[in-house]
Amino acid sequence: KDDKKVDSISKGETAEIILDATPFYAESGGQVADIGTLSNNDNVQITVSEVSKPIGNLFVHTVTVDNGIFKTGDILTATINTCKRNQIARHHTATHLLQKALRTVLGTHVAQAGSLVSEDILRFDFSHFKALTKDELVLVEKTVNSSIRKNFKVSIEEMSIDNARQKGATALFGEKYGETVRTVTVGTDAETYSMELCGGTHVKRTGDIGAFKIISETSIGSGVRRIEAVAGRSADKYFNELEQQIENITGKLKVSK
Repeated sequence: KDDKKVDSISKGETAEIILDATPFYAESGGQVADIGTLSNNDNVQITVSEVSKPIGNLFVHTVTVDNGIFKTGDILTATINTCKRNQIARHHTATHLLQKALRTVLGTHVAQAGSLVSEDILRFDFSHFKALTKDELVLVEKTVNSSIRKNFKVSIEEMSIDNARQKGATALFGEKYGETVRTVTVGTDAETYSMELCGGTHVKRTGDIGAFKIISETSIGSGVRRIEAVAGRSADKYFNELEQQIENITGKLKVSK
């Protein structure tokens, strides 16, 4: 607490704690961290608001004690917010589908230059020399939604970095890889749609994403473009808000949609 080691924290206090094992995803590779709770049978209730990996695989949980006193050595039940986790997973798998679609529509020169995967939105930065046309954006969006409707299986496997490279796995921006890597493969047993090195959380099948919608495409520097998009529940929210805006406009102008 306050950059000093303490043996206990009590109700209302905020601190950072380390567990011997954790189900929480720590912010890395563009994906935001899980949130959730820690609790035990002594009525200790703790909110986990952030998880980071400052050194290697050391997971540090930023917590606030809602009830009781927490002491070093206590046994806790860790519970992640699965609703948020699942929505983040939809956006992360959609990001992989987006990169594949961009390379299909624009060319293999497209490479990731940064990303953000959160509950509300996905952001993908990529190398390209000019703004996308309306037709290109429509085709990219259609390609992603087509891969969603094909309901491809999403497989996660660990293998050597050399084996992954031989299989054609794409490395993602900002990731550091050791001798053993984690691969995320989208496709069927007969055909691989995409394969990338990634440590993030993903859906089990692309159909779990539901829907995908590009909401903006902009320049963020010389030769680098940015697409922001929504999927799953965030896409539902976007469509509902858009429909409400249209209804408000038609009501004021007294015209049909």
